Amino acid sequence: MQRVWLGLALAGMVGLPVLAQTLAAQNTYGGGAVASADGAADPYLAADALGLEQSEVRAAETNLSIGVGVMHTQYHENAEPGSGDDENGFSYGGTAGASLLAPGFLVFHNEDLYTALNFDLSAGNLNYGGHYLVSGLPVDATDRAVFLRIEGRFGIGFPLVDGMELIPFVAGGYQSWNRNIDLKGEIGTNEQYTAGLLGGGLKLDIPVTPRIVLTGTAEGLGLFAGNVAFNNVAQSHGLGGSAEERLSVGADYAVSSHFHVFGTADWEHFNYAGNKPTLSTYYPDCDGQGDACEFYEPLSTTTQFGVNGGVAYSF
Repeated sequence: MQRVWLGLALAGMVGLPVLAQTLAAQNTYGGGAVASADGAADPYLAADALGLEQSEVRAAETNLSIGVGVMHTQYHENAEPGSGDDENGFSYGGTAGASLLAPGFLVFHNEDLYTALNFDLSAGNLNYGGHYLVSGLPVDATDRAVFLRIEGRFGIGFPLVDGMELIPFVAGGYQSWNRNIDLKGEIGTNEQYTAGLLGGGLKLDIPVTPRIVLTGTAEGLGLFAGNVAFNNVAQSHGLGGSAEERLSVGADYAVSSHFHVFGTADWEHFNYAGNKPTLSTYYPDCDGQGDACEFYEPLSTTTQFGVNGGVAYSF
Protein backbone atom coordinates (compact mmCIF):
# COMPACT_ATOMS: atom_id res chain seq x y z
CA MET A 1 0.00 0.00 0.00
CA GLN A 2 2.83 2.40 0.80
CA ARG A 3 4.23 1.80 -2.69
CA VAL A 4 0.87 2.64 -4.26
CA TRP A 5 0.66 5.96 -2.38
CA LEU A 6 4.29 6.75 -3.23
CA GLY A 7 3.63 6.03 -6.92
CA LEU A 8 0.60 8.30 -6.93
CA ALA A 9 2.59 11.04 -5.26
CA LEU A 10 5.38 10.85 -7.82
CA ALA A 11 2.88 10.82 -10.68
CA GLY A 12 1.25 13.90 -9.24
CA MET A 13 4.59 15.70 -8.93
CA VAL A 14 5.37 14.97 -12.57
CA GLY A 15 1.88 15.75 -13.79
CA LEU A 16 1.53 19.18 -12.16
CA PRO A 17 4.04 20.94 -14.45
CA VAL A 18 2.49 19.23 -17.45
CA LEU A 19 -0.97 20.40 -16.37
CA ALA A 20 0.32 23.90 -15.76
CA GLN A 21 1.94 24.01 -19.21
CA THR A 22 -1.29 22.75 -20.77
CA LEU A 23 -3.33 25.48 -19.07
CA ALA A 24 -0.79 28.11 -20.11
CA ALA A 25 -0.93 26.95 -23.70
CA GLN A 26 -4.72 27.13 -23.70
CA ASN A 27 -4.85 30.68 -22.31
CA THR A 28 -2.02 32.38 -24.17
CA TYR A 29 -2.96 34.84 -26.97
CA GLY A 30 -0.26 36.75 -28.76
CA GLY A 31 -2.32 38.23 -31.56
CA GLY A 32 -1.97 35.22 -33.85
CA ALA A 33 -3.89 31.98 -34.12
CA VAL A 34 -5.38 30.75 -30.85
CA ALA A 35 -4.88 27.03 -30.24
CA SER A 36 -5.49 24.53 -27.47
CA ALA A 37 -2.99 21.93 -26.26
CA ASP A 38 -3.85 19.50 -29.02
CA GLY A 39 -3.30 22.13 -31.74
CA ALA A 40 -7.00 22.80 -32.48
CA ALA A 41 -8.31 26.37 -32.62
CA ASP A 42 -10.00 27.50 -29.41
CA PRO A 43 -13.37 29.04 -30.39
CA TYR A 44 -13.82 30.80 -27.04
CA LEU A 45 -10.53 32.69 -27.19
CA ALA A 46 -11.03 33.47 -30.89
CA ALA A 47 -14.44 34.93 -30.06
CA ASP A 48 -12.89 37.00 -27.25
CA ALA A 49 -10.24 38.38 -29.62
CA LEU A 50 -12.88 39.27 -32.22
CA GLY A 51 -15.01 40.88 -29.54
CA LEU A 52 -12.05 43.03 -28.48
CA GLU A 53 -11.50 44.24 -32.05
CA GLN A 54 -15.20 45.01 -32.42
CA SER A 55 -15.12 46.98 -29.16
CA GLU A 56 -12.32 49.13 -30.62
CA VAL A 57 -14.59 50.13 -33.53
CA ARG A 58 -17.50 50.79 -31.21
CA ALA A 59 -15.32 52.99 -29.01
CA ALA A 60 -14.16 54.98 -32.04
CA GLU A 61 -17.73 55.43 -33.28
CA THR A 62 -19.37 56.20 -29.92
CA ASN A 63 -18.26 59.67 -28.87
CA LEU A 64 -18.69 63.40 -28.55
CA SER A 65 -16.14 65.24 -30.70
CA ILE A 66 -14.87 68.72 -31.47
CA GLY A 67 -12.18 69.86 -33.89
CA VAL A 68 -10.75 72.49 -36.20
CA GLY A 69 -10.15 72.38 -39.92
CA VAL A 70 -9.34 74.07 -43.22
CA MET A 71 -11.25 73.81 -46.50
CA HIS A 72 -10.45 74.79 -50.08
CA THR A 73 -13.32 75.80 -52.36
CA GLN A 74 -13.46 75.97 -56.15
CA TYR A 75 -16.63 77.47 -57.64
CA HIS A 76 -17.66 78.12 -61.23
CA GLU A 77 -20.86 79.74 -62.44
CA ASN A 78 -21.98 79.75 -66.07
CA ALA A 79 -23.62 83.15 -66.30
CA GLU A 80 -23.93 82.93 -70.10
CA PRO A 81 -22.10 81.10 -72.91
CA GLY A 82 -18.45 82.08 -72.93
CA SER A 83 -18.42 83.85 -69.58
CA GLY A 84 -19.01 83.22 -65.92
CA ASP A 85 -17.91 83.81 -62.36
CA ASP A 86 -15.17 81.90 -60.55
CA GLU A 87 -14.17 81.72 -56.91
CA ASN A 88 -11.42 79.85 -55.12
CA GLY A 89 -9.60 80.01 -51.83
CA PHE A 90 -9.34 78.70 -48.29
CA SER A 91 -11.71 78.98 -45.36
CA TYR A 92 -11.16 77.97 -41.75
CA GLY A 93 -13.47 76.77 -39.04
CA GLY A 94 -14.53 74.03 -36.71
CA THR A 95 -16.47 70.81 -36.49
CA ALA A 96 -18.54 69.23 -33.73
CA GLY A 97 -20.36 65.93 -33.64
CA ALA A 98 -21.93 63.10 -31.72
CA SER A 99 -22.21 59.47 -32.82
CA LEU A 100 -23.26 56.11 -31.42
CA LEU A 101 -22.56 52.53 -32.48
CA ALA A 102 -24.14 50.02 -30.11
CA PRO A 103 -25.39 46.42 -30.22
CA GLY A 104 -29.00 46.27 -31.40
CA PHE A 105 -30.17 43.71 -28.86
CA LEU A 106 -33.87 44.50 -29.10
CA VAL A 107 -34.05 44.66 -32.89
CA PHE A 108 -31.03 42.88 -34.35
CA HIS A 109 -29.16 39.90 -32.90
CA ASN A 110 -25.74 40.26 -34.53
CA GLU A 111 -25.78 43.78 -35.97
CA ASP A 112 -25.17 47.21 -34.44
CA LEU A 113 -27.28 50.34 -34.55
CA TYR A 114 -25.54 53.47 -35.84
CA THR A 115 -26.52 57.12 -35.56
CA ALA A 116 -24.53 60.33 -35.93
CA LEU A 117 -24.95 64.10 -36.07
CA ASN A 118 -22.24 66.41 -37.50
CA PHE A 119 -21.99 70.21 -37.58
CA ASP A 120 -19.39 72.04 -39.71
CA LEU A 121 -18.83 75.80 -39.92
CA SER A 122 -16.14 77.47 -42.05
CA ALA A 123 -15.40 81.08 -43.01
CA GLY A 124 -12.72 82.77 -45.11
CA ASN A 125 -11.87 85.12 -47.97
CA LEU A 126 -12.25 83.62 -51.45
CA ASN A 127 -10.86 85.22 -54.59
CA TYR A 128 -13.74 86.31 -56.85
CA GLY A 129 -13.22 86.76 -60.58
CA GLY A 130 -16.40 87.69 -62.40
CA HIS A 131 -18.35 90.56 -63.84
CA TYR A 132 -20.87 93.25 -62.91
CA LEU A 133 -24.41 91.97 -63.26
CA VAL A 134 -25.85 94.96 -65.19
CA SER A 135 -22.91 96.28 -67.22
CA GLY A 136 -21.18 92.94 -67.74
CA LEU A 137 -17.74 94.50 -67.14
CA PRO A 138 -15.12 92.21 -65.54
CA VAL A 139 -14.25 92.64 -61.86
CA ASP A 140 -11.89 91.09 -59.28
CA ALA A 141 -12.97 91.17 -55.65
CA THR A 142 -13.09 89.17 -52.42
CA ASP A 143 -15.93 86.97 -51.21
CA ARG A 144 -16.12 86.94 -47.40
CA ALA A 145 -17.75 83.53 -47.49
CA VAL A 146 -19.35 81.55 -44.67
CA PHE A 147 -20.22 77.85 -45.13
CA LEU A 148 -22.51 75.84 -42.85
CA ARG A 149 -23.27 72.12 -43.10
CA ILE A 150 -25.38 69.92 -40.79
CA GLU A 151 -25.87 66.19 -41.40
CA GLY A 152 -27.63 63.44 -39.49
CA ARG A 153 -27.26 59.71 -40.16
CA PHE A 154 -28.97 56.48 -39.17
CA GLY A 155 -27.79 53.02 -40.17
CA ILE A 156 -27.00 49.42 -39.30
CA GLY A 157 -23.49 48.09 -38.66
CA PHE A 158 -22.57 44.64 -39.92
CA PRO A 159 -19.50 43.10 -38.19
CA LEU A 160 -17.03 41.51 -40.60
CA VAL A 161 -13.83 39.48 -40.22
CA ASP A 162 -10.95 40.78 -38.10
CA GLY A 163 -13.21 43.23 -36.27
CA MET A 164 -14.06 45.31 -39.34
CA GLU A 165 -17.53 46.83 -39.58
CA LEU A 166 -19.58 47.83 -42.64
CA ILE A 167 -22.24 50.48 -42.01
CA PRO A 168 -24.81 51.39 -44.67
CA PHE A 169 -26.80 54.48 -43.61
CA VAL A 170 -29.41 56.99 -44.69
CA ALA A 171 -28.60 60.67 -44.27
CA GLY A 172 -30.34 64.03 -44.24
CA GLY A 173 -29.32 67.57 -43.49
CA TYR A 174 -28.92 71.19 -44.54
CA GLN A 175 -26.19 73.30 -46.07
CA SER A 176 -25.77 77.02 -46.76
CA TRP A 177 -23.30 79.47 -48.25
CA ASN A 178 -23.37 83.16 -47.37
CA ARG A 179 -21.72 84.77 -50.40
CA ASN A 180 -20.72 88.32 -49.45
CA ILE A 181 -18.59 89.95 -52.17
CA ASP A 182 -17.01 93.22 -51.08
CA LEU A 183 -18.65 95.41 -53.73
CA LYS A 184 -21.14 97.31 -51.59
CA GLY A 185 -24.38 98.25 -53.32
CA GLU A 186 -23.79 96.13 -56.41
CA ILE A 187 -26.53 93.74 -57.45
CA GLY A 188 -25.79 90.08 -56.77
CA THR A 189 -22.92 90.65 -54.35
CA ASN A 190 -24.76 89.60 -51.17
CA GLU A 191 -26.37 86.19 -51.66
CA GLN A 192 -27.41 83.30 -49.48
CA TYR A 193 -27.50 79.79 -51.00
CA THR A 194 -29.42 77.15 -49.04
CA ALA A 195 -30.47 73.55 -49.73
CA GLY A 196 -31.72 70.45 -47.96
CA LEU A 197 -29.79 67.17 -48.16
CA LEU A 198 -31.23 63.68 -48.46
CA GLY A 199 -29.56 60.42 -49.46
CA GLY A 200 -27.33 57.74 -48.02
CA GLY A 201 -23.91 56.23 -47.89
CA LEU A 202 -21.60 53.42 -46.88
CA LYS A 203 -18.96 53.48 -44.15
CA LEU A 204 -16.18 50.96 -43.42
CA ASP A 205 -14.25 50.84 -40.13
CA ILE A 206 -10.99 48.88 -39.90
CA PRO A 207 -9.14 48.31 -36.58
CA VAL A 208 -5.45 48.08 -37.51
CA THR A 209 -3.99 48.08 -33.98
CA PRO A 210 -5.52 47.91 -30.48
CA ARG A 211 -5.57 51.75 -30.52
CA ILE A 212 -5.99 52.81 -34.16
CA VAL A 213 -9.15 52.52 -36.24
CA LEU A 214 -9.19 53.63 -39.89
CA THR A 215 -12.41 54.61 -41.63
CA GLY A 216 -13.64 55.39 -45.14
CA THR A 217 -17.04 56.79 -46.19
CA ALA A 218 -18.79 57.32 -49.53
CA GLU A 219 -22.04 59.29 -49.82
CA GLY A 220 -24.53 60.18 -52.52
CA LEU A 221 -26.97 62.96 -51.63
CA GLY A 222 -29.68 64.90 -53.38
CA LEU A 223 -30.05 68.67 -52.96
CA PHE A 224 -33.72 69.65 -52.60
CA ALA A 225 -35.68 72.81 -51.75
CA GLY A 226 -32.72 74.85 -52.96
CA ASN A 227 -32.95 78.62 -52.76
CA VAL A 228 -30.81 81.67 -53.48
CA ALA A 229 -31.67 84.95 -51.77
CA PHE A 230 -30.38 88.27 -53.13
CA ASN A 231 -30.13 89.93 -49.73
CA ASN A 232 -29.47 93.47 -50.95
CA VAL A 233 -32.53 93.53 -53.26
CA ALA A 234 -34.91 91.56 -51.01
CA GLN A 235 -35.58 88.92 -53.63
CA SER A 236 -35.08 85.15 -53.77
CA HIS A 237 -35.37 82.32 -56.27
CA GLY A 238 -36.02 78.64 -55.85
CA LEU A 239 -33.45 76.28 -57.35
CA GLY A 240 -34.01 72.96 -59.04
CA GLY A 241 -32.85 69.64 -57.64
CA SER A 242 -29.28 68.44 -58.10
CA ALA A 243 -26.77 65.96 -56.69
CA GLU A 244 -23.88 65.92 -54.24
CA GLU A 245 -21.08 63.35 -53.97
CA ARG A 246 -18.83 63.11 -50.92
CA LEU A 247 -15.82 60.92 -50.02
CA SER A 248 -13.89 60.93 -46.75
CA VAL A 249 -11.15 59.00 -44.97
CA GLY A 250 -10.06 59.24 -41.37
CA ALA A 251 -8.22 57.74 -38.42
CA ASP A 252 -9.05 57.51 -34.72
CA TYR A 253 -6.37 56.98 -32.05
CA ALA A 254 -7.37 55.91 -28.54
CA VAL A 255 -5.03 57.74 -26.16
CA SER A 256 -6.98 56.13 -23.31
CA SER A 257 -10.28 54.28 -22.95
CA HIS A 258 -12.21 57.58 -23.07
CA PHE A 259 -9.85 60.17 -24.61
CA HIS A 260 -9.38 59.89 -28.39
CA VAL A 261 -7.81 62.07 -31.09
CA PHE A 262 -8.87 61.96 -34.74
CA GLY A 263 -8.08 63.29 -38.19
CA THR A 264 -10.16 63.31 -41.39
CA ALA A 265 -9.84 64.36 -45.01
CA ASP A 266 -12.87 64.79 -47.26
CA TRP A 267 -13.79 65.73 -50.83
CA GLU A 268 -17.19 66.75 -52.09
CA HIS A 269 -18.74 67.99 -55.32
CA PHE A 270 -22.19 69.44 -55.94
CA ASN A 271 -24.14 71.62 -58.35
CA TYR A 272 -26.63 74.37 -57.68
CA ALA A 273 -29.29 74.15 -60.38
CA GLY A 274 -30.34 77.41 -61.99
CA ASN A 275 -33.69 79.05 -62.67
CA LYS A 276 -35.43 81.17 -65.29
CA PRO A 277 -35.00 84.98 -65.41
CA THR A 278 -37.48 86.91 -63.28
CA LEU A 279 -38.32 90.62 -63.50
CA SER A 280 -37.44 92.60 -60.39
CA THR A 281 -39.66 95.40 -59.14
CA TYR A 282 -36.84 96.52 -56.84
CA TYR A 283 -34.94 98.02 -59.81
CA PRO A 284 -37.65 99.12 -62.32
CA ASP A 285 -35.07 101.06 -64.40
CA CYS A 286 -31.76 99.30 -63.88
CA ASP A 287 -30.33 100.08 -67.34
CA GLY A 288 -31.31 103.77 -67.52
CA GLN A 289 -33.72 103.11 -70.41
CA GLY A 290 -36.83 102.25 -68.44
CA ASP A 291 -36.31 98.49 -68.48
CA ALA A 292 -36.72 96.43 -65.33
CA CYS A 293 -33.89 94.14 -64.31
CA GLU A 294 -34.18 90.42 -64.85
CA PHE A 295 -32.57 88.32 -62.14
CA TYR A 296 -31.75 84.67 -62.56
CA GLU A 297 -29.42 82.09 -61.09
CA PRO A 298 -27.31 80.14 -63.62
CA LEU A 299 -26.11 76.59 -63.17
CA SER A 300 -22.99 76.41 -60.99
CA THR A 301 -20.61 73.71 -59.77
CA THR A 302 -18.67 73.62 -56.49
CA THR A 303 -15.80 71.35 -55.42
CA GLN A 304 -14.47 71.41 -51.87
CA PHE A 305 -11.60 69.61 -50.17
CA GLY A 306 -11.06 69.78 -46.40
CA VAL A 307 -9.02 68.36 -43.56
CA ASN A 308 -10.01 68.31 -39.88
CA GLY A 309 -8.42 67.24 -36.63
CA GLY A 310 -9.65 67.19 -33.06
CA VAL A 311 -10.39 65.36 -29.86
CA ALA A 312 -13.23 63.09 -28.81
CA TYR A 313 -14.68 61.67 -25.61
CA SER A 314 -15.68 58.04 -26.06
CA PHE A 315 -18.46 56.83 -23.75
